[in-house]
Amino acid sequence: MDLLVAAIDNELPQPLKEYPGGWPDEIEAALIDAVLTIRAKYGQPHNGVRGAVARYRDHVGVWSLDSLSRLADYDQEELAGLLGAQRTSGRSKSSAIIEAAQNLRTAGVETASDLTQNNAQYMKHYVRVHGLGKVTWEYFTMLVGKPGVKADRWIVRWVAATLGRKRVSSEEARELIVAAQEQMHQDSPETAPALTQLDHAIWDHVRTL
Repeated sequence: MDLLVAAIDNELPQPLKEYPGGWPDEIEAALIDAVLTIRAKYGQPHNGVRGAVARYRDHVGVWSLDSLSRLADYDQEELAGLLGAQRTSGRSKSSAIIEAAQNLRTAGVETASDLTQNNAQYMKHYVRVHGLGKVTWEYFTMLVGKPGVKADRWIVRWVAATLGRKRVSSEEARELIVAAQEQMHQDSPETAPALTQLDHAIWDHVRTL
């Protein structure tokens, strides 16, 4: 944890880059983003993941994308036509998005306000979808406004390099960054970054190296 705090202060560009905000109160946009981001470039507002969300928003014709039932009932081929033919774990990402929406709806989730980050039952329904796991679950909840750490390959790579290890698990990387942020908050509560901002700053720095 001390090594991570020192690296945050000395290696990351200061001031830390702000988190762009995700999709607060838009559960459909958050789910689409979380799945499409798997091993993909995020892109600009007009292309990549954000471009796909924009096309979906234009197609449904509403400003607020906060109805999981609408996404759960989408035709798979139609959704793939909007989002693109990307695949994860041998299946289309569009099919994974629809199945996740259906599973979460079954568990009682309809809007972003229903989603509780630490609800183990909700997460269990999400990770039941082949190709989706705990990392994208946390990112999904971050996108709707919950604090968290998306311990993907970029974050794991940075933590491992900082600790001088060949490998670090995703779980340990997350726990250490959470602990580092808590320590920073204890030391300087007025200037310490929020957890999601810290995650974003590390991710943005590492992917440009």
